[in-house]
Amino acid sequence: MLAQDHVATKPKLLILDPEKALLTNLASALNAKRYGIVGTATNSTSAIEYFGRVKPDVLITEIDLGKGPDGTTGIDLAVHLRARQPMLGVVFCTSIIDKNLVSAPARLLESSYFLPKSRITKMDNIELAITESIRLIRSPETPSHDIFQINSQSQGNINLGKSDLALLSLIAYGLSNKAIAQKKGIALKSCENAIARLAKKLDVPFTSESNQRVMLVRTYFKHMGKI
Repeated sequence: MLAQDHVATKPKLLILDPEKALLTNLASALNAKRYGIVGTATNSTSAIEYFGRVKPDVLITEIDLGKGPDGTTGIDLAVHLRARQPMLGVVFCTSIIDKNLVSAPARLLESSYFLPKSRITKMDNIELAITESIRLIRSPETPSHDIFQINSQSQGNINLGKSDLALLSLIAYGLSNKAIAQKKGIALKSCENAIARLAKKLDVPFTSESNQRVMLVRTYFKHMGKI
């Protein structure tokens, strides 16, 4: 009876990640802690089916769900499920370590918890993420203990704004200066100047355009936690 009462106090979870091994390990660890797992899924379609059967308290999802048939991201899924259940806690358990690189509605970012995958080796971090995700949607006025924010602040003293990070991401995706200018709706010269300012801020020397881009891309992947 005591164990059943303990289970009842734990939030129900829906976990989504395209990596099956990680998904299985995370679900097993949370089951061992007596969380009410609703289900696990490797794609958004399965996640929505689970959600429709038993409403979870918290969604734990990766942002990058790979090249699925509908191109859905964890952000898209969270927006969709929040529309159906406004008080749904959301944990983005992701490889992305810089919150500023995430393109999502401001309200969703403010009311969701970001847990870098590098931190899920400790159950304390996972349980904190679950608790905080519920607090953020139900009591947003209280102070945050976001590991993601702490992690981002420890990257160094370089202050990169959202426009800097957006520009870095376009460079990392291999877009030319002309393509970036067209995408941003600015003149080519303005784009070149923006890249030059960004390189100066990051202390990346200009030896050749290709070499400079390589170094800028490395900076992008460093923020993404890939190197």
